[in-house]
Amino acid sequence: MTFTSLEFLFFFCLVFLVYWNLPDALKKYFLILSSALFYAFSSWKFLFHLILVVSINWVFLRFFLAKKWFLPVSIGFNVLNLAFFKYFYFFADLVGIFLGIPDFQNKVSLDGILSKSLDWAGFEVILPLTISYYTFQFISLLVDKKKGTITEEIGFFKLASYIFLFPVMIAGPILRFNDVAAQFDSPKMEKEDMVDGLWLVVIGLFKKSVVSVLMSGSIFQVFAETSAFSGAALLSTVYFFAIYLYLDFSGLTDIARGMGKLLGFTLPQNFRAPFFFDGFGDFWRRWHLTFSFWIRDYLYIPLGGSRSGTLRTCFNYLVAFGLGGLWHGANLNYLLWGVLTGLYLSIERVLNDWKIKILPEIPYVKRTITYLFVLNIYSISWVLFFTPDFGSAVAAVQRIFLWSNGVAFPNMEPCIFALLVAILFHSAEEWPEKFKVGLKWKTVLLPVVWILVLLALPSGNADFFYGQF
Repeated sequence: MTFTSLEFLFFFCLVFLVYWNLPDALKKYFLILSSALFYAFSSWKFLFHLILVVSINWVFLRFFLAKKWFLPVSIGFNVLNLAFFKYFYFFADLVGIFLGIPDFQNKVSLDGILSKSLDWAGFEVILPLTISYYTFQFISLLVDKKKGTITEEIGFFKLASYIFLFPVMIAGPILRFNDVAAQFDSPKMEKEDMVDGLWLVVIGLFKKSVVSVLMSGSIFQVFAETSAFSGAALLSTVYFFAIYLYLDFSGLTDIARGMGKLLGFTLPQNFRAPFFFDGFGDFWRRWHLTFSFWIRDYLYIPLGGSRSGTLRTCFNYLVAFGLGGLWHGANLNYLLWGVLTGLYLSIERVLNDWKIKILPEIPYVKRTITYLFVLNIYSISWVLFFTPDFGSAVAAVQRIFLWSNGVAFPNMEPCIFALLVAILFHSAEEWPEKFKVGLKWKTVLLPVVWILVLLALPSGNADFFYGQF
């Protein structure tokens, strides 16, 4: 059940009506129940698994917080839970390569071997919904509680409320406990909150279900057969794929934040005009904010951050973003993408710390060249996201740099339209005060915009690209 499905519309309307007619003391429990039902639509078996994971984490917090081994054991449990489901076949493949066992490198063959060995017909390791996100939330909670950043006692239902919040269950934003803890006790929604929530939802639908769907027909043709398309078509694809990712993921976040508003919650912003950056580091201060801040606070800083000199800082970047890349999926492409991101940040750090000047300090010239360089490097790096393996990614990049002949980019018009839409939303994110509209006009325009967006929605339900992570 996706956010853009008719089933979810009925589900949310029912939850909304019942939720706001309950006393505050019961709202939290009803929201847990509703979120559990939402999760069960994906798999009721994994619902029991998630309840078990929540229970084990609560036991750690309730009985073992003072123990010296609390953090390594509790974090280790959550990492192993994620590793089993997300990286089982990845590790099996590595073992197969190391030991020379071809059957371990083939998912179908390995499933057959394990089905026979375990006497379990149809054995397969399936990725539970939102496991990557709730694992991050558990780890941040455990660390913050141990450090004393979280001072309140965390009961079982408070912990369950933090994890079972269906607006963020598909793909974030990644919550911190202190972001939402107080809001569970007495959620409030004024008229302006309701209007803002409905605006966020309709903007998210427009980004994801109208604009990104329009452009997906073009870029996914190129994804399907990168070797057939020209270097110019592939370069156009990496640019438009960057826009597609922004619209897809920020649209999802807008819908989640809008539903949060409608349920009385203020959820963290996840994007802030990411392509209005002025360097590699600035891009990550704007893109997928809850993820990049999590990497900073729970990987980069514990590794030493920037406290031990430039070279150690570079090492910390490589490790933190390498693990962040692998978080996206059990694929060497993602690991390489993460390491490359760490490398770009390291080079930028070296140039700044050692005061190495490459470009002349000419007004606008340095910034323009830097922007184009960073844009191209990041965009081409995302080839690793839409190619099935490293060899295919290298071949695609070679075709770009050799400016190879081939099929032209298909149907540019919807992608140009998407670019203009992305610039508009970037401007609103960068200069919100200039795009501020009074409550009266927001209320008057809201039904008109909703009707237009609903009329523009295509048939069927398009998956969120970032939902796979």
